[in-house]
Amino acid sequence: MRLALKIVIIILPGMIRAQEAFTPDAAVRAALQNHPGIKAAAFEVQAKKYAEKTAINLPNPEVNVESPTGLFYAVGVLQSFEFPTVYARQKQVAKAETALAQAGQLVNENELRYAVRTLYLEAQVAAFQSRQWMVRDSLYQAIAAAAVRQFASGEIDFLQKNLAENEAGKVHQERLGAEQLALTLYEQLKTQTGIPEPGALLPLHADTTGLGDASGAFPAVLYEQRAAQVAEKQIGLAKSRALPNFSIGYMNQGERETPIDYRFRASVGLPLWAGQYRAGINVAKAETQAATARAAAQNQAAALQLQRSRTEMFTALSSIRYYEQEGLPRSRALLSAVLRMREAGQTDYVIFMKTLDEVFAMQRDYAVQIQAFETARIQISYLTGR
Repeated sequence: MRLALKIVIIILPGMIRAQEAFTPDAAVRAALQNHPGIKAAAFEVQAKKYAEKTAINLPNPEVNVESPTGLFYAVGVLQSFEFPTVYARQKQVAKAETALAQAGQLVNENELRYAVRTLYLEAQVAAFQSRQWMVRDSLYQAIAAAAVRQFASGEIDFLQKNLAENEAGKVHQERLGAEQLALTLYEQLKTQTGIPEPGALLPLHADTTGLGDASGAFPAVLYEQRAAQVAEKQIGLAKSRALPNFSIGYMNQGERETPIDYRFRASVGLPLWAGQYRAGINVAKAETQAATARAAAQNQAAALQLQRSRTEMFTALSSIRYYEQEGLPRSRALLSAVLRMREAGQTDYVIFMKTLDEVFAMQRDYAVQIQAFETARIQISYLTGR
């Protein structure tokens, strides 16, 4: 009963876990540590923190030499500066931009976690299918060889022999494609994590830990909220720029004997062009409203996607339980029955091969439901920033 043994191995719902398996969490940690995009986001945050120190950006003082009376040269110094609230508002804007960069860093990390976990799942599915096609290929090659011997001895006709050989050829090509796909996805996972030899992947299975937990903040929504805060701070800055600016300096405009008290100068810049300042304020207000609306839209979209993903997850889980409790045991019973009938000569190769296809299709559909469940679970983790 070697044939039966091989098939039973194929339809087992689980595989023995390797002792040194490369887990999804390990893949995520490695990617977060090695991926250049994460490093770039960290540098952007660092740059924004440095930018906070440039909020008080006084213009350089002007040093000039003039001969106001035509009798001698006088050295003068002039320093200009904005209204003091401008610098305070610029500091607030700089801090808000730092918070925005930090929120962007969280978004980048969340995007990378999602990409790595999705790629890991695809590699798991491809590895599962590759193993299935490998065993199936070995099985069908043995069936084709047996059909050739039976045809030579006159036990079966040419149609049955040709059917067995054609099925074996198609299965072999499917095996080659599945192996290539599994290898490609594994290489992509190595590139994504930056680990030359990550080790064996965990076998494909449905992870039901923390199944009902969908708590957490939406990183994409948090980013839009931070962008709205930056825009709001820009309103205060635009209003401050509509206030007078000042300059103070030293220059002897008179004779050499002019008292020190009369050598200083001061000026006030009057914001007479109110239209341009009002336009700047209106721009900042409009950008704040747009950013607030984007945050609300992003929150709504994330909430709807979260609800949809939870529905898909529980739907797939229901199918998985069906396969484990009814579908797979029923396929094993069907396989056992058709094997007995084939060995007793009560069924031909047409029925036999069709039944084998149904058995393999059951196992394939089971893997598809696991993939659907894990995809929805990863999507929920992505939406909630976990």
